[in-house]
Amino acid sequence: MNPVDEMLKETETTRGETPEGAEIIRPYSTRAWDELAEMELTPPEIVWGGFALGGSCVIFGQGGLGKSRLALNLARNQVLGIPFAGLPTAPRPLRHLMMGSENSIHRLQSDVRKMGAGLAPEQVAKLGVHTLLATLEGPEDSHISLASPANVEKWAATLEGWPPDVLWVDPWGDVLAGDANGDEDTRATLSALRRLLRKVNPSAGMGILAHARTGARNIMQAIGYDAANFGKGSKALYSSARCVWNLAPGDEGENPLLVCVHAKSNDAPKFPPFAVSLDPETMLYTRAADFDFDGWQSEVAARANGKAGTRRGPRLTEDDAFDALGDETGTAAEVHQKLREKGATRDEADDLCKRLVVAGRWERWRPALRHTPVYIGPPDAMNRRRKLVAEQAQGRFEV
Repeated sequence: MNPVDEMLKETETTRGETPEGAEIIRPYSTRAWDELAEMELTPPEIVWGGFALGGSCVIFGQGGLGKSRLALNLARNQVLGIPFAGLPTAPRPLRHLMMGSENSIHRLQSDVRKMGAGLAPEQVAKLGVHTLLATLEGPEDSHISLASPANVEKWAATLEGWPPDVLWVDPWGDVLAGDANGDEDTRATLSALRRLLRKVNPSAGMGILAHARTGARNIMQAIGYDAANFGKGSKALYSSARCVWNLAPGDEGENPLLVCVHAKSNDAPKFPPFAVSLDPETMLYTRAADFDFDGWQSEVAARANGKAGTRRGPRLTEDDAFDALGDETGTAAEVHQKLREKGATRDEADDLCKRLVVAGRWERWRPALRHTPVYIGPPDAMNRRRKLVAEQAQGRFEV
């Protein structure tokens, strides 16, 4: 029996021996030195990136940056047993309950459809068994603050109806009961959530998505000595978490890279900073292998000091982009990468591809096969690509 189960058993015994109406006071958990040294403890089960079951992980990021979608993508990959952003996920599929107050059923449906495109039916069914999302269909479904006794009852009913292994809370500010800057209110809300969660699954983990402060000076604090100051509100949220990730925008575009900084990790070694990019076709994040972290820090520091930052060269034209690919095709990711190597930003590369397709100079094509990418290129080159894919598919089906 693990220590958590022992404590729960002890609590039930105490309740049984306590006269009705008397207050149950349980002392703090303590162990003797030699007892602790001899205990056979089960290693913590890591969900992803140092986030261990039984503990809490806080992901800080500015509003609208993509925290909700990133958490959903992480849950998807974990259930399917594949890494997320180049980091391993827990090997067994866990039950993820995505509780939120901001994303409508239409937004969520769009995301799950895109994230599920190309998956086998059994994979989609597996996601259905292991992932439950709050869809905000009722008039009060967005009211999730624990300040309301009625909301607490709805939380309890939801958790009892579908006990999760991982509870995702999004956003923290809408759940918090009390002052966002109050340490006691923050700790009290966390304790209430933990009690509700551990009642249905004592070993469950809690992922909390919380807002970070904005502006270049504050973005600089995502990493380094000031990492604990990156999030908004009470620092009790940071200090109570066993794992913290800070997310910052990699540029000033509408769909920026996400710079991911492992600010705190009590149950596993910290990972070095990296960046991920969102594929708008699949709504999936992938590791940005070419991200210049030092250059990003310099750019943000320059902006924080009131400077313009690194000067860029002339913008890439449609003709430049067309010549860069030549008479070839490539996957959407490969073509975007080529254009970025020629000096385009991520948003400019995406815009150039769209304009060249609309102009008829390039085509976009996704083969009607499972797990195939989108290809981009001139019409003649695309015809060759279609023929090649057809030949490869024919060879695969021949016995």
